[in-house]
Amino acid sequence: PNGVNKGIAINVLQNPDASSPVTIDAVLKTARQLEKEYPGIKFDVAYNNAGFVDILFGNMIHELILAIILTGIAVLFFLGEVRGTLIALTAIPVSMAMSLMGMAALGMSLNSSTLIGLLIAIGRLVDDAIIDIHAVERHMRMGKDRVRATIDGISEVRRSVFAATIVLIVALVPLMVSGGITQLMFIGLCWPIVFGLVFSYFVSVTLTATLCSRFLQHPDQRKSNWFSRSVLQPFEGFLTRIERGYERLVRAMLKNPVSNFLRIGITIILGFTFYYFIGSEMMPLADVGQASLQLEMQPGTSFKRTEEAVRQLEQIMMEEGGKQGWIQHAALEIGAEGGPGMTGGTYFTGYNMKFVNGATGMLTFSDKDTGRPSIWAIMDRIHARAMKEIEGIRRISLKEMGSDVMATALAPVALVIYGKDLQVLDKIAKETLKIAKEQVPDMAQPFLSWEMSQPTYTLVVDEEKAARHGLTSVSIAMQAYYALRGGFTNELYRLPNKRPMTIRVRYQDDQRMRISDLEGMFVTSPTGEQVPLLDLVRLERRAAPTMIEHDQLRRVVSIAGYYRLDSRPSMDLTMDLQMRAMAQINWPPGYGIEARGDMTQMMDSFRVMLYGLAIALVLMYLILAAQFGGFLQPLQMIFSIPLELSGVFLLLYLMHQHFSTVSILGVIVLSGMDIVTAILIIDLIIRMRESGLPRNEAIARAAPERLRPILMTSLITIFVMGQIAFNPKTGLDAYQPLGTTIIGGLIVGTVLSLLDIPVMHAVVDDISRWFKVRILKQDPSTLPPVEANDEETA
Repeated sequence: PNGVNKGIAINVLQNPDASSPVTIDAVLKTARQLEKEYPGIKFDVAYNNAGFVDILFGNMIHELILAIILTGIAVLFFLGEVRGTLIALTAIPVSMAMSLMGMAALGMSLNSSTLIGLLIAIGRLVDDAIIDIHAVERHMRMGKDRVRATIDGISEVRRSVFAATIVLIVALVPLMVSGGITQLMFIGLCWPIVFGLVFSYFVSVTLTATLCSRFLQHPDQRKSNWFSRSVLQPFEGFLTRIERGYERLVRAMLKNPVSNFLRIGITIILGFTFYYFIGSEMMPLADVGQASLQLEMQPGTSFKRTEEAVRQLEQIMMEEGGKQGWIQHAALEIGAEGGPGMTGGTYFTGYNMKFVNGATGMLTFSDKDTGRPSIWAIMDRIHARAMKEIEGIRRISLKEMGSDVMATALAPVALVIYGKDLQVLDKIAKETLKIAKEQVPDMAQPFLSWEMSQPTYTLVVDEEKAARHGLTSVSIAMQAYYALRGGFTNELYRLPNKRPMTIRVRYQDDQRMRISDLEGMFVTSPTGEQVPLLDLVRLERRAAPTMIEHDQLRRVVSIAGYYRLDSRPSMDLTMDLQMRAMAQINWPPGYGIEARGDMTQMMDSFRVMLYGLAIALVLMYLILAAQFGGFLQPLQMIFSIPLELSGVFLLLYLMHQHFSTVSILGVIVLSGMDIVTAILIIDLIIRMRESGLPRNEAIARAAPERLRPILMTSLITIFVMGQIAFNPKTGLDAYQPLGTTIIGGLIVGTVLSLLDIPVMHAVVDDISRWFKVRILKQDPSTLPPVEANDEETA
């Protein structure tokens, strides 16, 4: 924005295990040293990834601190006293420090994935401590001293806490070993959660137990102050009323389970209906303040004209964002050429823009939290003006960099048209592009990978004349190519740590500038005879493809584009364009259109993640069956998962977000969380029944007893994920559907699980009793009682 400067681009690539800020600081230090040694040289930073890393790290630290504060407030209100709150909060820094040590042992660094994982883990870091403290307080109310209450209380919940920890870990394991891009995307997020779960459990059985036995006060011994009287005690009364109302509701539902199942069915049907309205995408769009640019002029455009177009484009960028401070830096390179891993467009985008009629670049925007328009609004204005005001553009593409491993992909919406004849492919591709522009308005910046518009001269060899001189088409073409383009000799010598010395051989510049130079060329025969080229060939001017493209050993042309936050997602746009093209275009035999881009990656990732979810459910079921000593009890716990999905789809729809791999990750994490709710309730019901209580009475007492820790842990997780779901900062918006999924699933899943799990336990027990009485012919009087008799009730 401060001006246009010419220079030589130097790209610095860091090692995969290196830190961006550390690497960039070292590079800048070296550059400043070179400036001192060579006064005529000045280094200007065209692209600096450390800025984004610093912003992301600052935002994540802010989110972590806010999450800890909200967690402390929630724990204080639910426990109603300061000592228990401090004991619970002690688990956060201790468990997090141990988790960071575990991550360091694996060579992991703090980045967007690992920090999101730590954020999700915060709710679980205090979960075990909360359950333990609540159980200890319960035993204190029975008249036990601190030490005995701690031993009995923590022992009582140890089975359920251990089962909950194992279930949550097992839910993530399939993702961590899935391989491919799915594992690459989420391995950094899963490990912090796993470490948090393991060390949280370890802290709960050691540090939390010790602190409870030393410092936790008996409820009757707590001192009253103005805050306790005006805030905590009224909230305690509110929770007590909720527990009593919940107990009455459970008793009523046990008497009428049919209506409860009807409500469950309606809830699931309505919730799953919203799935068809939310659409699907690979990864959510993210505004991280960085965008790549590709400019391609019409084939045959000179370098000078391309440079003029780039200057026009720079002026447009200045007017649309530079003057306002929205675009902080723009670096463009003209004539980028080479294969993967080389300079220019290859480094910035992964796809090189060849020859003199192309340019690539990188745009750095101000932080989105400063109040600037979205990165897509600025890019679309630049694109519209460039296509309108700059003559000779074949295509211009601007794409946000994103914050995930898919950030450098060509385009999220992409299809390939395959066939043998290039002319036919070009015709079909242009018809498809017209359909995209006119009938799929949500598809932004649609373009073709190549066109039949490259001006070329073809040498049509007279095979008979060539044979007379001992020449072939290949030998003639090779001599013509090397005369004009040149060729490298073999290495003359090699010095240690030095580039090999080679010599390029070709005609002088003034001998290879015009078509007449080619026409006047001589070809050397095997006998040394110099034969005029035009005696052997005929020159024909033809239109050729601007690029040769293959897919699965087939000739193809790609049509690609982008989508925006307020439009349909990539999967919907890809399918829409494919269906319209297949219906409206006359396809010759052997020609067709297939989806690529996000569509194929998404289908592969969805399949892997759904398989992972299925495997996780089977493993969770087997673990619960072993933990509770039967195969029927875990069924009611797994049953809570369809309930959570209803909330997931509903909230995604209300938030105008799409179902993505991030959402599936949220469902996997959520499945473990919701099963924990069922574990806590069922475990206490079984313990009460083992103590001699009738089934329905045990259900009616156990469910309210577990209500408070369940609500507490769910609300803490909702508070922690709220900022990500509803107002994500820079670098976190790609994980917004993760927060939405967890919040929606927890709200609906927790509420419905609290209502349905007690009833499901009774139904499963009835099925078990029927099987024992009718099939195994067991005496009903030997079975545990269902209802209390009148004397017991009285």
